[in-house]
Amino acid sequence: MASWYYVIAKTREKSGPHDEAVVRAKFIAGDIAPTTLVWHDGLIHWIPAQEAFAALQAPTGVEGKVPLPESLRGWMAFVGGMTIALSIVPALMLYGIPMLLAGIATLRARSALGRAPFVSPDMMPFFSKLKTVFACWGWLYIIGLFLFVLALLAYTAAALWLLSSGQGAFPGLSGA
Repeated sequence: MASWYYVIAKTREKSGPHDEAVVRAKFIAGDIAPTTLVWHDGLIHWIPAQEAFAALQAPTGVEGKVPLPESLRGWMAFVGGMTIALSIVPALMLYGIPMLLAGIATLRARSALGRAPFVSPDMMPFFSKLKTVFACWGWLYIIGLFLFVLALLAYTAAALWLLSSGQGAFPGLSGA
């Protein structure tokens, strides 16, 4: 088995030797960028990781593999973005920080799936259930946003009705 090396982007130093599985896993996880140079015994010169692991990115060489469930990455992007957006105010009070980290992790996982769009057929039940989880989570966000807007409209309508009837929303504001 060949020993693999890669260039660390920040320091421009080489890292290795590593097993091929380790370098592939780092590439799939996004720790090694597609443009990062890699090398192993038998190569004449260093090549970009995207060239070395092209089978992980493109449909070529995916014998026995199946595509990820449709819309999984879309739901992951929506849920990750909503989780981050809804965690901003709670994060200011410190209890939303885990929620913020969950949103960031979801978006990073979605990005990693983009680099490996084909998976082994025996993994399909897992990814199908994962899609269901993200779809349910996403629909909960959609329903929650709808109810929030509905409640905001009802509150605004009630406040306008009270003000227009001369009763005032608060004591002392009726003009008497």
